[in-house]
Amino acid sequence: MSGVPARSTSPRPPGPPAPPASAVRRALARARDGKTLDPGEAATLMHARGEQLATLLAHAGRVRDAGLAAAGRPGVITYSRKVFIPLTRLCRDRCGYCTFATVPGRLDSPYLSPDEVLAIARQGAALGCKEALFTLGDRPEDRWRQARDWLDASGPRAGRRA
Repeated sequence: MSGVPARSTSPRPPGPPAPPASAVRRALARARDGKTLDPGEAATLMHARGEQLATLLAHAGRVRDAGLAAAGRPGVITYSRKVFIPLTRLCRDRCGYCTFATVPGRLDSPYLSPDEVLAIARQGAALGCKEALFTLGDRPEDRWRQARDWLDASGPRAGRRA
């Protein structure tokens, strides 16, 4: 045994049915013509594959390039090197798309200590990061007793909200 779990052979649960090909063609034509897409059309384009996906990416590239040119920055895409510092990975919400939040049993502590925050910031600086992005879940103390207990034990400077 290598310690790597075997891949599941069970089929994925069925998702929503694929839209008709005509709906994808219609949404692609609207994207080509620079029209604003509604949420349904955007969802339809999530089913683009093969040549349709290549066409969609070409349309998206033209929209991006036009926006950059209109902003006076043709062909210039910028980014900022930043270190991601998750003060906590707990959250009261249960968003289906979030892969970041977890449960208290999977963490050593509900929140990072000041020393842990500084260690992450220093590692980011050593790698050339110029900014720190501090993140935290939405009021995890409302859902998780461990978060409430940690905040209560850490005193009012820890950020407990009334």
